[in-house]
Amino acid sequence: MRSALFALLLLGACAQTPVETPQAQAGASIHLSGTKWRRVDDTNANPHGATMDFDGNRASGYTGCNRWTADVTQNGEQLRFGMVAVTEMHCGAGVQMATEQAFLPVLAATRYAHYDRDALVLLDARQNVIAEFNSELPGEDE
Repeated sequence: MRSALFALLLLGACAQTPVETPQAQAGASIHLSGTKWRRVDDTNANPHGATMDFDGNRASGYTGCNRWTADVTQNGEQLRFGMVAVTEMHCGAGVQMATEQAFLPVLAATRYAHYDRDALVLLDARQNVIAEFNSELPGEDE
């Protein structure tokens, strides 16, 4: 019994605890946390357009057809969206679906963001502009 206990203590002492980066820590907020945005550069979008709200280390919003949510990591101007979860409402083949189909690839391609109080610009890996958003006031309807 003593040798088994000693072996467990020895194994526990040898185990390494992974070190988390600030962005990987649960609940770590990003600089964009608390902001709300509406896409303005999609001229074919439905009247409500796609939206993006940041809260803590998560983002969510409206695709033009469905609701979406994803984890977000940010390091300075670098911005990445994790796996995006999307509701599966039937929107038909019209402007709502076209808005969503133009928006979801933006989330996957985003690598950088430039923003100020009123504007958010998402950029790809080559720092080409892939989407532009204007600030929304909290509580503003979609």
